[in-house]
Amino acid sequence: MQKKKVLLIGCFSLLFTIAPLPFSWGLTPVKVGALKLSSSAPLFIGMDKGFFEAEGIKIEPVWFRAAQPIAVATATGDIDVGATGLTAGLYNSIAQGMKIAVVADKGREWPGYKLTALLVNTEQWKAGVRDLKDLKGKRVGITQIGSTFHYMLGNILEKRGMSLSDMKVVPLGSLTSMRDALISNQIESVFLNQPFVAAVEKAETGNILLWVGDHLPYQVAAIFYGEKFMKNRPAAVSFMRGYIKSCRYYYDHSLIKKEGASYQEILNIISKYTEEKTDAIALAIPYNDREGELFVDDIQKQLDWYYKNNMVSKKLVGSDVVNLSFWKEALYQLQK
Repeated sequence: MQKKKVLLIGCFSLLFTIAPLPFSWGLTPVKVGALKLSSSAPLFIGMDKGFFEAEGIKIEPVWFRAAQPIAVATATGDIDVGATGLTAGLYNSIAQGMKIAVVADKGREWPGYKLTALLVNTEQWKAGVRDLKDLKGKRVGITQIGSTFHYMLGNILEKRGMSLSDMKVVPLGSLTSMRDALISNQIESVFLNQPFVAAVEKAETGNILLWVGDHLPYQVAAIFYGEKFMKNRPAAVSFMRGYIKSCRYYYDHSLIKKEGASYQEILNIISKYTEEKTDAIALAIPYNDREGELFVDDIQKQLDWYYKNNMVSKKLVGSDVVNLSFWKEALYQLQK
């Protein structure tokens, strides 16, 4: 009997040696829609360092080329979590009854931090274009009407006593299309995010006119949940715990301490997902709140501006859009 028991244990040991159980068993799969930008660094870090898996979440990334389709995919349930810019498309989905909630920070335009820039092509630069007013009557490329870039342009123009009617706004669809149109001198000016900006500047194929964060501090991007995912509250809170851990690691090791092995590790992780070189990434690390806390007051400002400019069909208030309960619960659990 004892020999049979030993033999049985040996067989099971051999089975697990040959076919080990995947660590992902028992984890809750969560589809996350995002862009391959430096501002997605906390997500990259969380996936790479196992912060999400430690909370029982298996991230299934779904990569997009522009922000607004992510809102649509979240609204339809094709993805569980959206992680991108706060656009008119997202707000319109909510205005039309889609159950989407903005739940956490995913990047702010902030003074001193280089996330998004307005660039001009080399011909315009050589012609003496150095200020926003020099672009009056010229074309400015954005991804889509109602995008974060559209919001940036309109608000910065208003601060300078100008308006959108002073420019020719051209939707180009994607960041790569904007970059390509700029460096080939097919359009006078475009907005670009990091690490595209650093790469264009280093290659001397475009010139920075201004950094948005120095002119317009605002909640440019966020984490938002779809209706189905919100109903699975344990998973939604678990995801948020992993995300907060990722935000803390990113903040402590790249925004505060820009040196050492952990800083280089973060650059390597961002490079792995964005496919940009680490020296270009290091030129501008975007700002993200350490706890992933949303800049709530700014959301109302955005809603009012989009509505005033006929990009959102219905007047909304912040409570129609924001749900901080998942973030608050996750933060409380992490502080216990």
